[in-house]
Amino acid sequence: MDKQQPVSHFRQQQCLRRARVRLAVGLIPLVIVLLSGCSGASATQAAREQARAPLAGASAQAEGAELTPSSYSGNPAIAGEQDTQVATQVNALFTRLVAQRQFSGSILIARGGQVLLERGYSMANWATRTPNAPQTRFYLGSVTKEFTAMAILLLQQRGKLRVQNSICVYVKPCPTPWRPVTLHNVLTHTSGIPELGTSQLSGASPAAWIASFDNAALAFTPGSEFAYCSVCYQILAYVVQVVSGQPYSQFVRDNIFQPLHMTATGFDSAFFYAQPADAHGYAAWQSEAGQLGWEMSPAWSFLCGSGLLYSTVDDLYRWDQALYTNVLASQQTRDAAFTSYTRNSLFPGSTYGYGWFIAKSPVAGHRLIWHDGVIDGFRTYIGRYIDDNVTIIFLSNLATVDSPTLAHSVQQAVFGKA
Repeated sequence: MDKQQPVSHFRQQQCLRRARVRLAVGLIPLVIVLLSGCSGASATQAAREQARAPLAGASAQAEGAELTPSSYSGNPAIAGEQDTQVATQVNALFTRLVAQRQFSGSILIARGGQVLLERGYSMANWATRTPNAPQTRFYLGSVTKEFTAMAILLLQQRGKLRVQNSICVYVKPCPTPWRPVTLHNVLTHTSGIPELGTSQLSGASPAAWIASFDNAALAFTPGSEFAYCSVCYQILAYVVQVVSGQPYSQFVRDNIFQPLHMTATGFDSAFFYAQPADAHGYAAWQSEAGQLGWEMSPAWSFLCGSGLLYSTVDDLYRWDQALYTNVLASQQTRDAAFTSYTRNSLFPGSTYGYGWFIAKSPVAGHRLIWHDGVIDGFRTYIGRYIDDNVTIIFLSNLATVDSPTLAHSVQQAVFGKA
């Protein structure tokens, strides 16, 4: 996010993103009538609650409650005072937005491995008057892409694939237009593979779905341009499935969610909407959007790989903290994810890595690794200031939230810089 960029431009970019996501999500209904059960990443609610280990953090449910951070980054009193001030300022920002009907959701702010503020605001479900909380699940939209990218990188780390190889090495039969396209191109939205309308897809089988792309010419020479492509991350999820020999949802569950104890994270929409505490998406204040997710067999779960993951701020913080360590991925793998490979992206001031936008932190020479999510009824954001050890996460069930602009406001409170 470029701090000099006007709000109106961010909103224009979000509108473009929204159109792209709706197009990508619209690809799925053609095939779902044949299928049932995209539940490879789910467990019972009792198992989830038993497995969830508590995170350090302050949680206040009452609007306007006095907040103090659960712990401070460092022993000096001044650090505690600064962290308390950050928590107070950010809470005041979100409380004000709720009063103005401009935010509903959950947030988590952390610095130095310590949670400064963790709280839910407004309602997860207006019909039942269920409040949002740090444990509330939200659909993530395109924040899903960072997990799909990591799945590809984990397979590379294990010697199962190379991102510089043609995608046709792993997908056979391979659509003719894809022959010059590498996995690297697909990861970085530089492949030239276009978004497709449902009339171009086949629901007969996953292989037939891939074969449908043989009629779609590349929009540009691979590597020559950046064009955000949601269907491309469904294709990457299909590669995960082919190379691993497992359904995409199962591979991500077994190799990311379970090792990190992300017990509230998954793809099972039937489970999601059966839980009374999970967030319903709203197109406007108290105006509910349609339910997301479809029942599909594990063989089709790769269609979830571009935007149909749900999670909580708690679980995303586990993900964030793991990315500072070798618990999940080696330093080499993490460096590959956070390297800038493009000259530009959807957002001025940001480039793109593998599943992440990359921008400048307010601290000179430091980086911001971030992604937002735009899907019907939900707006999400995770920002990792990896050289400052600061994390900003917010998940919203209100579609009118402008995530990049809101993230900039939170960033100002955390860093004290415009």
